[in-house]
Amino acid sequence: MVLVPLLTLLFHLAQDWGIAVLLLTLFVRLLLFPFSLRVARQQALQMKIKPELVSLRERYKDKPTDLIMETKKIYEKYGVKPMAMFTIALLQMPIFMAMYSLFITHGATMSSFLIPWVLTFAESDPWHVLPIVAASLACLTSFLPLSPGVGTTISTQQRILTALLMIPFFLLILWKAPVALCLYWIAGSLFGLLERLFYRTVWGKSLLNRKASAQV
Repeated sequence: MVLVPLLTLLFHLAQDWGIAVLLLTLFVRLLLFPFSLRVARQQALQMKIKPELVSLRERYKDKPTDLIMETKKIYEKYGVKPMAMFTIALLQMPIFMAMYSLFITHGATMSSFLIPWVLTFAESDPWHVLPIVAASLACLTSFLPLSPGVGTTISTQQRILTALLMIPFFLLILWKAPVALCLYWIAGSLFGLLERLFYRTVWGKSLLNRKASAQV
């Protein structure tokens, strides 16, 4: 498993397993950033074509077949690929499973001053602090719009509902998971939150609006 020597190398550099996990998370998220950027561009494109899609739904509300065909044409015109939205999730799934396996197998020899109330990384959080923080951060990141200028294709009520549904989902996954996995998830969520904030800057908006590179 390539993660074991990489995490060990980072430990030798940081002299703490907790910091090593944070550095590993940063490394993984930087590798995934090009894919994350492409997904963000797809979200921006979908918001830009929203008025046209709304107009189509009104025009072909009684003709579902024509609506599907015309929607497909608009997607092709602007380079929108709805399935691209799942890219990051599909890429992160095997990484998450590899992390879980790593900490179950090797976590008993790891600990950190960052989590002083847990003896080893293989244990779950007895106070459930980290699972709650991880779930809350994931909820906050999903609720925050990509950019004030880009917005979202779903309503605020839908975003609130989706975010609230994510909390029990992530709590279910992380409640009894190795504490290091919660640390990894928290660091990844913070990176995702910083990504969202970056897209609100001039540079971030410039990256999102590069139409020629927006296709996935």
